[in-house]
Amino acid sequence: MKRLIEEIKNNVPAVDPHYRIGMRVVKTAAAVGICLIFALVAGGIESILITAVSAIVTIRVTQEETVVSGVFRILGTIIGGALGAITVLISLFLPYYDEGLFVVVIPLVLLLNLYICNVLNMQDSCAISCVVTVIVATQIAPLDDSISEALAFALMRVRDTFVGVTVATIMNIVPYQISRYFKKRKDNS
Repeated sequence: MKRLIEEIKNNVPAVDPHYRIGMRVVKTAAAVGICLIFALVAGGIESILITAVSAIVTIRVTQEETVVSGVFRILGTIIGGALGAITVLISLFLPYYDEGLFVVVIPLVLLLNLYICNVLNMQDSCAISCVVTVIVATQIAPLDDSISEALAFALMRVRDTFVGVTVATIMNIVPYQISRYFKKRKDNS
């Protein structure tokens, strides 16, 4: 324990009083603002979290990293949504699911989820895929029409993720393109 405390003390980041807000920070905040507008107009309160978080975690230092991050986020969301919907379907046929059997079923589905992501060499999708699986599997109560609700819910999560990723990608590419355009124009003058 003493060693752990010492290790934490040695790795506490130093305060940088000269820090200036950079372009990535501005782009992230702007992307979240656009996602919030989209959620307000198109999706209501449920969409706000998914779209904003998608934008935040997608923006990277480079344009290429942002695109790759976005693609893996969308693919992971699709896999997670499908497995979440399947979990809801399974819950309709398992007695005692609501009384506690979900404690066994959901982790088993997550094992399958992680297996699929790793077999497809999509390790960067593992976390989001599992999160979406759990969200879909736990947010839809087993009812007679649960599978249609689960599918609709999963598709909305994919849509919301796609919006967040698209906004983040555009916010990470457009400023560079505008900057290149004006630099090229200046150089040609």
